Amino acid sequence: MGAPKIFNNIIIGQFVLTGVPIKVYVSGRFLTVTDADDIEDPTIGFGMDENGHMIQFSYPEVEFLQVNGNKIDIATYNKGMEALHSGEEVPADKEADEDTAEEEGEEEGEEEEKDAPKGPSMSDGIMPSMANLLEISADEQSAEEASIKAEEKAAALKFKASTAAYKTKVKNLKDRSKANKAQTVEEDAHAHGTSNTFKGHDYTFGTGDIINNRNPNCTHYGSKGIVIQIPQKGLVRYTVTNSGDTYKPGDILTKTKDQLEKI
Repeated sequence: MGAPKIFNNIIIGQFVLTGVPIKVYVSGRFLTVTDADDIEDPTIGFGMDENGHMIQFSYPEVEFLQVNGNKIDIATYNKGMEALHSGEEVPADKEADEDTAEEEGEEEGEEEEKDAPKGPSMSDGIMPSMANLLEISADEQSAEEASIKAEEKAAALKFKASTAAYKTKVKNLKDRSKANKAQTVEEDAHAHGTSNTFKGHDYTFGTGDIINNRNPNCTHYGSKGIVIQIPQKGLVRYTVTNSGDTYKPGDILTKTKDQLEKI
C-alpha cells in the first residue's frame, strides 16, 4: 500500500489515541481535536477553535498536525512510518495475533492475512514513534525556534519603541504645561494690596467681553483684550489686543476681576 498523500481520520486518530495534545492546521488556523469522536467520520472532522467553537473541516484541507507542540506534515509522518517498518521489531499486537493463530492451528489463515494488504487502523497501535518523528522534524523545530526568537526580538523592539514614544509624549505634555503656565501671568503683588480700590466692583465677566486693565499698580496696567476663559471664580483670562511695555497682542493674561472693567 502506497504512502498516503494527505491526512485522514485514521492517521490523525493514531495520534489522538496517544493522549497527547493534537491540533490540525486548516485554512490558516489551528483547530484542537479534543477526542477520537471528533474524527470518527472518514470524510469530515471537527476541531475546536481558539474561542471554544467546534469547526468542521475536511481531511484534504489539513496542511499539517501540531503534536504536543511539534509540527508534523504528511511527509514527516510517512518518513516516520517508513523508519518504523524498516526495523526488525514486530509490533506487540502482531506477535500476540501470531501466537494465538498458532495455538488455534490457523496457519493457513495467518498466511493469507500476512499476504493481504492492510492499512493501519485507529486501534492497531501501528504509529511512528514520537522519537522518530521528533528526529525527522528537527529541522522544522529549528526553523520554528528561530521564528519564535525573531518574534520575541520584534516584540522587545516594539516595547522599546512604545516606551520611547510614551516618554516623548510625557515630555511634550510637560513642555505644553510649562508653556501654558508661562502664558498665565501671576497676579501683581500690588493688586492684592490695593484691592480695596476696586471693592465696589461686582460685574460678572463672560467669554467674549472686551475688557481693560484699570489697576495702575499692576504690571500690565492699561492692557486691553478679549475674555477667553473664566478659570475659576474671581479670575478672568484674556487675550491682549494692544501693545505696552510689558505686554503685546496675543499675550494671554490672567487677572482678578476687580482689576478689570468692561469697555
